[in-house]
Amino acid sequence: MAPRISNSLFSVAVIAATVVVGGSNLPQAVAVGLEVMTFNLRTANVDDGADSWPNRKEFVADLIRRRGPDIIGLQEVVREQIEFLEDVLPHYRWLGIDRGLNGGEGLSEYTPIFYRHAELSPIESGNFWLSQTPDTPPEIREIRGRRRRFGRIVTWARFHHVTTGRAVYFYNTHLTIRQGQRQLESANLIVERMAALPDDSLVIVTGDFNAPAETSATWRAVTADGLLDAWVIAEQRQGPAFTLSEFGPPVDWDVGRIDWILVDGPFSVRSIETVIDHDKGRYPSDHYPVTAHLEFEH
Repeated sequence: MAPRISNSLFSVAVIAATVVVGGSNLPQAVAVGLEVMTFNLRTANVDDGADSWPNRKEFVADLIRRRGPDIIGLQEVVREQIEFLEDVLPHYRWLGIDRGLNGGEGLSEYTPIFYRHAELSPIESGNFWLSQTPDTPPEIREIRGRRRRFGRIVTWARFHHVTTGRAVYFYNTHLTIRQGQRQLESANLIVERMAALPDDSLVIVTGDFNAPAETSATWRAVTADGLLDAWVIAEQRQGPAFTLSEFGPPVDWDVGRIDWILVDGPFSVRSIETVIDHDKGRYPSDHYPVTAHLEFEH
């Protein structure tokens, strides 16, 4: 995929609007923003003691309300968590499927896309598997009495951005924790799918890539042909340059920044933040969410 950037900083799509200035109608450049979040929520299927899902779900919802992202790529989410967020965040709708890991509907991970439906309207959406047969779910196997489907997925959608009228492609994923050939094959498949998009597409990719940004082969593969790391190109950065929290305050766990927001097309990345908000020492997940403020360009 050839890079689709308009300057050395980077682009992600914008618009010009007419505003009234001093009583006269004068054409002015009005920046239109898009708030993006990636957030590994930590599954509700495990017992994390005091950090288990029932003890942090209200804070997760409050964090999303306060931050107000237009679109969120969530990872490691099961149906119970989706239904809770759907109930308490009425301004959002969601897309995605269960990847079938634990042998029952809703028991396995989704990589859902939550979006503010007043601002974004899905035109088309789908999922593909990070496997040798991306358009076909992997075979279900019987492991220790449980039916399991081994395979990570990407959930994607093409949205109509209501304010600008532009189309925005959004992809969300969660790569295997094992760095190496499987991660590289997944990264290459994602890049291959990006290459099939029209050259002027506005593209956002979010995910837990389970590999450190800027130093790993996975990051180099994903960013080799057009996709750019929003953290690297942002005009302003806030928060630590690592995203694993282990439910605690910022400590460098030597795994680097594994939760990424990637962009391609005419956007400017004005700011990006690793969010370390907590509620009296209670953190929302074992990962910090990451938010980016993008602006569509002329």
